[in-house]
Amino acid sequence: MDDKDTKKLSKLRTPREIFNLLEENVAVVLDASAVKVFTLDESETKLVLRRNIDLNPNQKEEPVNPLNTSIWVQDPLIVHLMDVQKAVLTREINDNIAVALTEKRKTFLNAVREKMSALGAEICVPGFFKDKLVVIFMFDKKMSKHQYSQVEIEALGALARQSARVIDSFNGIKREVELFVSSIRKINDELEAKDVYTRGHSHRVAQFSAIMGRKLADEVSKIPFGEVCLYYAAELHDVGKTNLPVSIIQKQDRLDDKEWEKMKTHPFESSKIIKPLEKWFGRVVIEAVLYHHENFDGTGYPYGKKGEETNILARIIRVADTFDAMITDRPYRKALSHHECITELKRIRGIKLDAKVVDAFLEAYKEGLFKEVFYSQLESGA
Repeated sequence: MDDKDTKKLSKLRTPREIFNLLEENVAVVLDASAVKVFTLDESETKLVLRRNIDLNPNQKEEPVNPLNTSIWVQDPLIVHLMDVQKAVLTREINDNIAVALTEKRKTFLNAVREKMSALGAEICVPGFFKDKLVVIFMFDKKMSKHQYSQVEIEALGALARQSARVIDSFNGIKREVELFVSSIRKINDELEAKDVYTRGHSHRVAQFSAIMGRKLADEVSKIPFGEVCLYYAAELHDVGKTNLPVSIIQKQDRLDDKEWEKMKTHPFESSKIIKPLEKWFGRVVIEAVLYHHENFDGTGYPYGKKGEETNILARIIRVADTFDAMITDRPYRKALSHHECITELKRIRGIKLDAKVVDAFLEAYKEGLFKEVFYSQLESGA
């Protein structure tokens, strides 16, 4: 890890971005064979495995033992890290066991060593924020069999401290946002209670969007909190429909011109309802909702924006929303088959829908990444 990686870390805002940097840059540079990341859970009673990175191409990957996916704060390893508040290496533990003055101390250190061995950790690097242990990076032996140098250990300590600050800040924001979003979800529930045809729609669009977002991570990650913004915008994109007359929402036939003009106001209404999210995520999340019915060729609404005049989040939601509308029953038609939907997506690819987003959708569909979404649709009866 060098100064360039440290600068990258200072710009990161979410745990996922930290983990990606760790996997793609830091662990590779350090020649680590494997890395595990544990973070403090919401109850603050245990640290939970969030990322398991295996970088040794010659070693067969084995499933993680369920017993090693969380570590209670009373565990000797956590107690030891809380006590020393610095990186712990197995070689140092061995040295300490050799000079331990009491049998009780030796037993304790043996328990620490056994835990590190079970977790495949040559070195455990804790990250504290305001005296709270927020994250632990666990690095296995180097593939070169060399030991971690003091310079590397100090750099990892700095990385862990910065990561703890980012993770703690992110969790604080997440708690605030969830309080607000939970109230908006109640409005969404009211909408779905009014219209059986939209039952589960918002949740599915959010899931479709999140999966496509991971396929388009290079673009989504350029937006601060991009992944989070995408999910919330997708989940709440239609919440403004609750301000429409029930006669429009429940109409069993196609809307007439006047009703259609009223329907086209729902992106405005949705963006107004979620306006408080701008405080945490900026204007981008509002625009993702406001523009989710814009078409790539400029024929959409409410502004007739085209191409990349709308942000990538809006273009992802547009594809997810289009597909979900096709696979569900509507008052004026029955649901289309998946084959018919895929054919239609391909037909309007690059016309109404951003080609690269459609390609991301088709790739995810082919890989079976949407199976759980389809199962949830069947369970909900949508």
